[in-house]
Amino acid sequence: MISIFKTNIQTGVELNKIAQHLNKLLSDATWSIDLGDSDKILRIDSSVDKIGDAVSLLTKFGYDCENLQNFYAPPVW
Repeated sequence: MISIFKTNIQTGVELNKIAQHLNKLLSDATWSIDLGDSDKILRIDSSVDKIGDAVSLLTKFGYDCENLQNFYAPPVW
């Protein structure tokens, strides 16, 4: 499942602040935040649903995290 979130993370410093926590939470997933995009998009590619966990984590650190879209696709082997 690929989940797309709009965030308000603005800088690399802010991203580094939460990266270790996202790495721990999403240890079985691939994630990225596009700081160059106006919506500061967080993209999570995971085999399990991490929507609630990701939103809770960013909210805990004082960031907005709005789920925009989810895609379900079979894994590519």
